[in-house]
Amino acid sequence: MSPQIVTVIPVFNGEPFIIETLQSLARQTLRPQRVIVLDGGSTDNTERTVKEFKDIPCEWVPEPVRLGAFGSMNHALDYTAEAEYFQILHADDWIEPQFYEVMTKQLENCNGLGMAFCLDERIDERNQRLSISGKVDGKITEVAKDDYLKHQAGFGNQAFASTLLKTNCKKAPCLFRMDFPIVADAVFWAEWSTHCQKIVKVNLPLGKYRWHQTNGTSSFAPRTECLVQDEWRAMQLMEGFRGHRSGASRQLRLKALLAVRAGIKSKRVRQAGGLAQSREIAQAAQAITGGALFSAARVLVDLRDVMVYKLGGRTRHPKNIYG
Repeated sequence: MSPQIVTVIPVFNGEPFIIETLQSLARQTLRPQRVIVLDGGSTDNTERTVKEFKDIPCEWVPEPVRLGAFGSMNHALDYTAEAEYFQILHADDWIEPQFYEVMTKQLENCNGLGMAFCLDERIDERNQRLSISGKVDGKITEVAKDDYLKHQAGFGNQAFASTLLKTNCKKAPCLFRMDFPIVADAVFWAEWSTHCQKIVKVNLPLGKYRWHQTNGTSSFAPRTECLVQDEWRAMQLMEGFRGHRSGASRQLRLKALLAVRAGIKSKRVRQAGGLAQSREIAQAAQAITGGALFSAARVLVDLRDVMVYKLGGRTRHPKNIYG
């Protein structure tokens, strides 16, 4: 008997890409039993596109009020009690045909809550590859909870399209925190992991994460507070999930990671013509990390750009201020 897989797709004006998302579900070698599209008040042809799609049954569920991105994801979590395996899949992302077959196998012996995540391939509007989030070697690793939390506190890469939750028909033990407009997903993965019996990483790019002109990660990042102070608060919160107080060396490492992340954003915003906000980002980061650490991070960012983009030939989407 096939496991009960429920896929929920929160959407708002998703017409340009949602057909590819649905097609990727229809192509699965192990199909989800339910595909639920939660609509946040779309004004384009999203509803028609979904209702006319016949390759896999889809449930169209309009939200009574506009909940916003993470509010819709919290609504999606209402369905965890109806699923053995559960995924939130964005309407502009998609998954490879073997995603559910491979990922459920890693968690089939997990009797409680679990989480499996794989590498994600970043693509643009034309499905052209931008990058992959790690080394593709096919390794499957069970990750210790503390190791996962240490990695996540430094904002380790993990996309919705690459993540499957083992819910075992239980209510979600945590929600997306609405006081983090951009990084609530990172905090959610970390908090979910504290309840997990098993966490597995699969080094295969089975999820496709799309950067495009209206990508939510960029659209919801207008304020410097979201880009710097919220990240530092999230780092400290995720570090706290480990259950013990971190020492001075660990805090220095987290500040160094924040400095690099802020240095990247400051440079990308400056390259896009946002000189005033670029300075704001730098000043906000220096207030947390100190001037010397931030200056060293800027040098590292410049060196990384040369190695990755000029010499390595990687393509960067112009809307991506994070990489």
